[in-house]
Amino acid sequence: MHLTDHDLRQLDRDALSRLGEEAVRRLAERLLADLKDARDRLNQDSRNSSRPPGSDSVYRQPRGVSEHDPPTDTAPDEPPTVPVGEAEETAEVSDDGAPVAKETADAAAPAARRPGRQPGAPGFGRTQKLTVNAVLDHWPEQCAACEEPFAAEPVGQAYGGDDEIEVRPADPNAPGLRLWVTQHRFWEAPCGCGHCSRYQPPRAVVLPEWEGARVDAQQMLGPRLAGLIVMLCLRYRLSRAKVQELLWELLGRQLSAGLIDQTLRQSAGQVASVADLLLEEIERAGLLHLDETPWRESGQWLWLWLWLWVFNAVTTVVYFIGARSAESFVNALQGGFGGCLMSDGYGVYRSYLNRIRCLAHLLRKARGLAEATCRHTSQVGQQLLDRLGTLMQATQAARDGPSEDLAERQAPALAQLKALCERHQHRPFVKLGELCRERLNDWEAIIRPLLDPSLPLTNNAAERLLRHRVIARRLSFGARSEQGTRAFALLASIIDTCRARKASAWDYLTAALQAGRQGLPMPPLPAISVGGDWLLQWR
Repeated sequence: MHLTDHDLRQLDRDALSRLGEEAVRRLAERLLADLKDARDRLNQDSRNSSRPPGSDSVYRQPRGVSEHDPPTDTAPDEPPTVPVGEAEETAEVSDDGAPVAKETADAAAPAARRPGRQPGAPGFGRTQKLTVNAVLDHWPEQCAACEEPFAAEPVGQAYGGDDEIEVRPADPNAPGLRLWVTQHRFWEAPCGCGHCSRYQPPRAVVLPEWEGARVDAQQMLGPRLAGLIVMLCLRYRLSRAKVQELLWELLGRQLSAGLIDQTLRQSAGQVASVADLLLEEIERAGLLHLDETPWRESGQWLWLWLWLWVFNAVTTVVYFIGARSAESFVNALQGGFGGCLMSDGYGVYRSYLNRIRCLAHLLRKARGLAEATCRHTSQVGQQLLDRLGTLMQATQAARDGPSEDLAERQAPALAQLKALCERHQHRPFVKLGELCRERLNDWEAIIRPLLDPSLPLTNNAAERLLRHRVIARRLSFGARSEQGTRAFALLASIIDTCRARKASAWDYLTAALQAGRQGLPMPPLPAISVGGDWLLQWR
């Protein structure tokens, strides 16, 4: 337990003399830990933490001449010299005959306007009075100086508190929600050693990359209401204004857009350790569906990667946003994944040997060639379409019947398909040549389902999931900060993982937020719901 400013102000020579030797030793250890932690935070800058370069001390920033500094060859006390001709053109005469300077074109341009509320703008306070439904008292458990435990409700006085807005079922036996306001009162209590201790709410353990999301266990919005806001914004893709309108209609409470946005980022920071649980699932995965789509952040285009892991009945959905490069792909698979990879024809994926090629992409391209106006191209495209369709039908039939020697039985059809691609890979028609070369480059990945008919033939499962995020990107135009991007990817991963396991994402978010605010370990991921092929049923 860290010592607060209230505790430190009470410590002096007389207070230490009243403590025993063992209590002084324990107090010294805590003071030393606080000092080391304060030194570490004081020495943090953009080079050793996630802080931006603008937060660095001016004494640590590289020295250089600013574009706003005056020229070094002109004394600061000397007025700037202006040619006579220019002085006559840029001067005006007032009513009393005094010259008045005009603004010149080369005047310093105003600084670019930062998004959001500007410095000096009037603030907004709470306009609605909260009706308190319950009062909850919080007492210190032990003395901050001597660490002696207090009674259940020691004699003391309240020094502060906070109101928590939460939602509860309107009727346990009927659907509906109602607003529930709990007033948390914090108490202080004196100890026999002379020290007065105060109750300190537990704080969330937040990773460095989530700096600014650290909050106390008690905050304005309860975990269930915060989870509801996360669901409305990410799962149901509502804008901040529509979330405000919906909460007003349901609960009769007006929340600001800034509070809603802050809730999203703080919720992601509080449940950030859930990412470790998802990574554990990755290491046990036997099959990975992978797809990507562009993502916009602060006006710059990145790539939203969808990592969909499937292992028997185990389902885990993970979103990752970063650069569309081979380095990002390799780094993402360094966690120990050794299963099969289902993907499209992106060249970066070819570095992974145990790979399955999505045949739906090849079918669409062959169907496009079959509809070409060129007669020869149309004929070849139809042949590519028919032969690939025959192989897919044989693979699907082997799932219900004998699957032994499937590759040997389909060897003649495979030989015809490969010979057809080799014969037309250098044709003048660009699209035809590209499709033939693409099939030859991914030949091993195309025929892999013939060796194991239980493997999927298409990557439609990942594409259906990614479709929801594409719609969200079009509605929101992406994110405006790196932290907002990370929050979107993490919260979307949790929501879709719960849905893949046919569990309530709202309930899990509520439990995870409750644990994260109190600094407790994250609850385990929802159990797997067995029954039916979720890859085919889930839309």
